[in-house]
Amino acid sequence: MKNQSIWKKLKFACNGIIYALKNEHNMQRHLISAVIVLCLFFFLKISILWWALIILCIGLVIAAELLNSAIETLIDYLHPEIHEKIGHVKDMLAGMVLVLSITALIIGLLAIISSIIF
Repeated sequence: MKNQSIWKKLKFACNGIIYALKNEHNMQRHLISAVIVLCLFFFLKISILWWALIILCIGLVIAAELLNSAIETLIDYLHPEIHEKIGHVKDMLAGMVLVLSITALIIGLLAIISSIIF
């Protein structure tokens, strides 16, 4: 869909995020976790640099979950039967989200520890 207005493209993107939030449990979990972390950062008065890092991590985790969900949905539509190679692809996508989630967790913990110690 080339040559559409930026507003129309933005609407499509927002529709995709809303769809994922309504239909993907992991997306809901990531969003709830993000809200909890942001509230904790606010309460602990974490420095702006840590805020930037955790917001970047949250964005990466949510983007990875959107990519994971989109590819899994497409795979399930195109090839509904169980297939070993497709299983590996889905596992690698889940691994991507896990790696980013663990990275975000570590960065969040470092921010909290540094605010408590210093």
